[in-house]
Amino acid sequence: MRAPLVYCFPQAYSAIMITTRANPEGLATIPGGVILTVATGSRIVHISGQTGVDAEGNVVGTTHLDQSRRALQNLSTAIAAAGATPADVAKLGIYVVNYSEAAVEALINAAVEVFGEDFPVTASTLIGVATLWQPDLLIEIDAVCVL
Repeated sequence: MRAPLVYCFPQAYSAIMITTRANPEGLATIPGGVILTVATGSRIVHISGQTGVDAEGNVVGTTHLDQSRRALQNLSTAIAAAGATPADVAKLGIYVVNYSEAAVEALINAAVEVFGEDFPVTASTLIGVATLWQPDLLIEIDAVCVL
């Protein structure tokens, strides 16, 4: 028997390709996200991890807030380049160096700054890591979009 689903944001996300964003009953909810997304599109876009670097590859800022803001701006640019919108994001992977509640708060604040009402509320995984590919990086975010 399938577990009942608690549907999230039915009007806010009317994108045709992602048909369901839900939290199954019996599972703890994820602040700022959902447990599952169901998509029916025919194109899948995988976006490599975006970090807090500028177009020349220079690390921007030394705080989780500064780098989250830039990583999310870079992610937004990649989403648009694929012909997608934040509503098309089916999955986010978020990697955080020096994970803490303050780091997560900085990430959420940056997401609201960058995306506003269009923040992609979707299935996501947040992973605390020891280091990323460049020594000064604090955050990396990858995404899967369905079009």
